[in-house]
Amino acid sequence: MLKILPALLIAASLAVPAALPARAATSTLTFGDRTIVEAVKRLEPSVVHIRVKPREEAGLGIFGPGQKKGGPFRDFEDLGSGRYSVGSGIVIGEEGYILTNHHVIKDGKEVLVKLHSGEELAASIAGVDEKSDLALLKVTHTAPLKAAILGNSDRVEVGEWVLAVGSPFGLSRSVSVGVISALHRNLGEGPYDDYLQTDASINPGNSGGPLANSQGEVIGINTAIFSKGRQPASLGLGFAIPINQAKAVIDDLRHKGYPVRGRMGASLTAVPLEEAKKLGLPFQRGAKLAEVVRGGPADAAGLQRGDVIVSFGGLEVITWESLSRMVARARPGNAVEVKYYRGGELKAARIKIGASPEAPVLVKANSKDPLGMKIEPITPALAQRFGLKENQGIVITAVHRDGPAQMGGVAVGDQIVEVNHRPVRTLDDFRALVGKPGKEGVVLLLLKRKGTNIFAALRAQ
Repeated sequence: MLKILPALLIAASLAVPAALPARAATSTLTFGDRTIVEAVKRLEPSVVHIRVKPREEAGLGIFGPGQKKGGPFRDFEDLGSGRYSVGSGIVIGEEGYILTNHHVIKDGKEVLVKLHSGEELAASIAGVDEKSDLALLKVTHTAPLKAAILGNSDRVEVGEWVLAVGSPFGLSRSVSVGVISALHRNLGEGPYDDYLQTDASINPGNSGGPLANSQGEVIGINTAIFSKGRQPASLGLGFAIPINQAKAVIDDLRHKGYPVRGRMGASLTAVPLEEAKKLGLPFQRGAKLAEVVRGGPADAAGLQRGDVIVSFGGLEVITWESLSRMVARARPGNAVEVKYYRGGELKAARIKIGASPEAPVLVKANSKDPLGMKIEPITPALAQRFGLKENQGIVITAVHRDGPAQMGGVAVGDQIVEVNHRPVRTLDDFRALVGKPGKEGVVLLLLKRKGTNIFAALRAQ
């Protein structure tokens, strides 16, 4: 079972490096070797402890705080009095910017950051990227803070030594060591899944903290574990968001408050096995264009439905999901060369990347929407946008500010499966059932969110 680390059981004093070589040389650790010791010393001054006071009205779901039946477990554990939850973060700017997981600060009405020095400061949320589970905090301090050195996660290799620093189960400044077990793991958590897998011990309390290489450079943000039972514990399967994925959105979070990702104007799908064989492609390599938006960047570059892209910006397209991530990381306005097959012939084109702002979708309540949300039929474009595995049914595309849906914990991208225990597949199904509320005027929704079923009880306004 996937446990996305209890968003708030993380207290940490991690570390940062001083001046480091551009690339760590591969080394063999021996007894008495101080490589890890020095890496921890470099990291520690840049790691902060985060305390979050949840909003009393925050929707906790039918299974309680942070728990989802048969699905991810977000770190949201009460400590002591239960008034605060905790997490960790990494200083990435001496002016007071701190990177952490979005689920660490989600639904918090007060966020406090304790520095390595022990000083505790109130933090504001500078920006969030829900799809990548990242958040940027800002604190004001009289002196510059010690910023961590961010490494290059694209150069990480399987078998490379790594260390995780955090506060598993509240035990602050704990260090665990392991190796990179695998790259490019897709856990079905969102459209940009591309996790680093490690066997370094990661438990509730590590979430939001750094995964670093043997030079003390941050290469990932610890985010998820696999575990058995309802109480998450390390089984040697930990997952971290690659730091390059965070680098791609940090400036946007700082200046806009939300990410602006690259856009190609096409929906993608896997290359059928028989077609791949004819083109001489290894299994699952490449990405087929299932739909090309008229007037979009791909269309303007001459690409057509059915083209099979095998290279983007000089990098091989391993899977269709990997192309989605590559496009998302490309900067809008840049021209990127793509290589693709059409009718068995290899061609090349240059695409001017478009912009896809991902500002939070919250609009004013509308009397025509008594539940406070906008619902649309699932199209290939919406399926790709929200990381849905189905191209049919209905999905929530907007949530009205302070409406019943927002108060009930409904989120943009949720797929509606049932209304009042009756299955729905179309907008007409939904409207007919919403017009017949259950007991005490409550509409009970069964939602599918990232592969997990969630109930939400809403009272129409």
